Amino acid sequence: MGKTSQKKTRVVVVILASLVLALTSFCTYLLISRADPSSDTKPLRKAGDGLFSWHDEVFEKEEREILFALMKEQGLTELYQDFPFNMPAGEIREFVNECERNGINLYLLIGEPEWALDSGAVELRAQIQRAALMGLSGVMVDVEPGSTDEWKDDRRPVMETMTEMLLRGKTAAEENGLSMIVCLSYYYDDYGFEEKLDVIAEKACDALAIMNYDQKDETGQIETEASLCRKYGKRLINIYELQEVGKYGLEESHTYREEGLPALKKSAKEVAAYYSGQTITTALHDYRALKAMSGR
Repeated sequence: MGKTSQKKTRVVVVILASLVLALTSFCTYLLISRADPSSDTKPLRKAGDGLFSWHDEVFEKEEREILFALMKEQGLTELYQDFPFNMPAGEIREFVNECERNGINLYLLIGEPEWALDSGAVELRAQIQRAALMGLSGVMVDVEPGSTDEWKDDRRPVMETMTEMLLRGKTAAEENGLSMIVCLSYYYDDYGFEEKLDVIAEKACDALAIMNYDQKDETGQIETEASLCRKYGKRLINIYELQEVGKYGLEESHTYREEGLPALKKSAKEVAAYYSGQTITTALHDYRALKAMSGR
C-alpha cells in the first residue's frame, strides 16, 4: 500500500472510531441526564486558577478529600478532569456535586493527537455533548498533533484541519451552553501559524491555555498568544509544568519540580504583571505532581 493510501486509511479509521465513541458517549450520558434532572449545565463562576488531572484516583473518597484540600490550599478554583467512559453515572454525579459544593468550576479534560486530522470534529462534538449532559462548566481541549505522522510530514494541512475542528467544537459548545478552553503549546507562532492562532483566539475558544514550559523566556514566548487574547477580550491561562525532570523528555527548564512552588508563584506574578491590563490566570500540570510536591 502506498504512503498516500496509508494516510487515507488512518484518517478513515480515526473517523470510524470517533463515530463509535460518539455513539457510546451519547447513550451513556443520556442515562445521566434522565436519571438526574439537576445535571443541566451549571452557570460559570468567576474564572480562577486551575489544575489539570488526568487520572481517576481522585474519584475515590479519601483521594478526593486530598484533591479539594490541595486546591483550597493553593487557591485553585478550576479543575480540568479526565473522566473514564466506564465510570458509573452515580459516581460522576457525586463528584460533580462535590465540586459544586467546594466552589470549583469543573471542566471535562479531553483531546487526542488524531483529532487534529478530523476537520468534522466528530469526537470533539460528542465529548462536548457528554460534558453538557454531565452538568459541567465546559471543556478543556488539549489536542497535540506533534506525534502524528501527518504533522511530521507537513504541519500546514494538519494545522488547517485542527483549526476547522476547533471552530466546529466551539459552535457545539455554544449550542450546549458550555465554555470551551483551547490548550496549545507556546511555539505555534514559531512555525508561522500566526493567522491560524488569530482565528482560534477570535472564533474557536473562550480562553487560550498556553503550555508555557520553558523558563528561559516565560513572558516573551507567549507574547503572540497574550496579544491575541487582549485583542479579542479572551482570558489567557498560563500553564506551568510540575512533573519530574526526565518524564516525557522534560528538562530542568521545562518544569518547576526542582525549584518548587514558591518559585512558580513568583514567576506567575511576574508574568501577570508583564501582561497587566488583561485577564490572565495560572494553571498547574498536574494533580499527581502537585500532590507529590506538597508532601502528601
